[in-house]
Amino acid sequence: MYDTHIFLDFEMNPIPRQYKEARAIARAEIVEIGAVKLDRDYTLVDRFSCYVRPEYNTITPRITEITGITQDKVKNAQPFGPAMEAFGAWIGEGRGRIYSWSRTDQYQLYDESWLKEYELPWQLNQRWLDFQAVYTRLIGLSRANPLSLQNALGAAEYQFAGAAHRAVYDAENSASLLQLVKAGRLAEQAKVVMDLMHPKRQGGFSLGDACADQLKAFLARQQE
Repeated sequence: MYDTHIFLDFEMNPIPRQYKEARAIARAEIVEIGAVKLDRDYTLVDRFSCYVRPEYNTITPRITEITGITQDKVKNAQPFGPAMEAFGAWIGEGRGRIYSWSRTDQYQLYDESWLKEYELPWQLNQRWLDFQAVYTRLIGLSRANPLSLQNALGAAEYQFAGAAHRAVYDAENSASLLQLVKAGRLAEQAKVVMDLMHPKRQGGFSLGDACADQLKAFLARQQE
């Protein structure tokens, strides 16, 4: 049984090519942390959001265009180490599981901690789960064609809340998919999607039925 379920998302800014040694370790720096905390009953109990001051580059116009983050927003923010300390403190004590939409954020975190010679707080070294891979598999799609978060929410007939490519909104919307599994609604929507993609077999059984069962089994495993 996990005490907390932490869905996180990072926004990143590229490290310039002139820093060859740094780029050999990490191609970007985290400039925003967003996360939501669910309790053991999958109820959202808290949110975390903060900017992180990059060391190698100012915020590029492209990142501002995508995320709305400007240099003014990060220039007085904490650097990587103190920001991660604050994030770990927010996660708190107890047994937790960390979720991200793909492994990108996990790899970025570990690469950047190596680059900046910073030991991550223990809370960020707990068990990670790539929920994009889980969702893609359970809904019956190939891992070679993973769903974007927006498409995954659309498949579950759930409207994206907030602004895309803002860390805390991406984290909260990702968490909503697990909450829908808990409520039994995602299994129903996944069945609808699968039944549209695959015709019913003889005897009235469809791949959608199997998909719904797999989603229920996944939720049961989260309690272990």
